[in-house]
Amino acid sequence: MIRRAKPLLGTLVEIAAESVAEHNAHPSLDEPALQAAITAAFSRVAHIGRLLSFHQQDSELNLLNRQPGQWIALSPDSLRVLKLAKWFGRASDNLFNCTVGGEMMSRGALPAYLGMPLLLQGDWRDIEIQADKARLARPLILTLDGIAKGYAVDMAVSELRRAGVCGGWVNAGGDLKVFGSASLNVLCRGPNGLSQKINVSNTAFASSRVSQQLSHDYPALLLPTGNLDEQQCASDQERVVSVRAPFAWRADALTKVAGYLDDATAATKIQQLGGDLVNFAP
Repeated sequence: MIRRAKPLLGTLVEIAAESVAEHNAHPSLDEPALQAAITAAFSRVAHIGRLLSFHQQDSELNLLNRQPGQWIALSPDSLRVLKLAKWFGRASDNLFNCTVGGEMMSRGALPAYLGMPLLLQGDWRDIEIQADKARLARPLILTLDGIAKGYAVDMAVSELRRAGVCGGWVNAGGDLKVFGSASLNVLCRGPNGLSQKINVSNTAFASSRVSQQLSHDYPALLLPTGNLDEQQCASDQERVVSVRAPFAWRADALTKVAGYLDDATAATKIQQLGGDLVNFAP
């Protein structure tokens, strides 16, 4: 097993890859080939970060943010993430809402270098997509932090598989995907200091500490959004949410959805949206 780490996406991204010999044969990939596969995976992560980072002023995301109402030609990765975000906003009754950038700027959670938008937030309908272009229907700010990091993890795994890597993982600061012959034990920590060990194998796993109050300890800020009355919102509580799902983008987004729900509704709602609630610690 070869493991390497690099600072990307505002966190430390670790990529691990292995080549296992079968039936007494030589491993399918030698060490230089594994190293090359890991390098390609890091490059994919960095590329997606450049496209979709709110903090990079010339990203494709900020081209959209600066020009509401204008159709903007986007790369396939940007379009795919926008389609996923729009679909997931609709499926979750807008509990997953990437149009809250203005609200986050007003609370100091994001820098206001783009200027304050007319609307602090919208919903999934404000993202319009046509062929290889997209636009914002109203003057608001998108932030894709709740889904883009998970998507980058998925694409890094795709690069490793394409290179013939038989097993490994990609871990980007709480967004993890393990595939093939590899498995990984992770500690899922709650705010009370207790931990549980979870074995992750051939799945994605995401954890987020969420709160309605902005602080350095709870970076995932929950904001009033969606159809909260019907979802029995519990967003006034600080909690650690962990979700297992087939893809890292989905697990990433589901932790944000689960943060709004109470103990009675969270597990069922997350299952309906294609995930498995692993930890819901107050």
